[in-house]
Amino acid sequence: MQYQENPKAKMWLWICVGSISVIILVLWGWATSISLASFSWEKTPEKKLINKSQDEWNALFNDEKSRIKNEQLKLQIKNLLTTINAETSTTTNSTSTTNITTTSSTTASSTP
Repeated sequence: MQYQENPKAKMWLWICVGSISVIILVLWGWATSISLASFSWEKTPEKKLINKSQDEWNALFNDEKSRIKNEQLKLQIKNLLTTINAETSTTTNSTSTTNITTTSSTTASSTP
């Protein structure tokens, strides 16, 4: 026994299959949108972990930046003090010579 193909029945079958598929897809999309709408990223443990990691990362690099700034400041102060010391040594030698000359002149004048 062989079945006869009925084109009208076949058309209604595909219409029903398509309709049910569309209904399933619409309901699935609606359920997904409700799930995503009720999801709060702020309440998840992952968000807390990320925030904690960011805070630790920032603290670590801020400490490192301030340490580098302090080292650079110390180096600048050292260079400045070395420069001032060198200038002071040069100026002191000249001043000493000038003072000796001035003192000698003053001493010679006051003696007679």
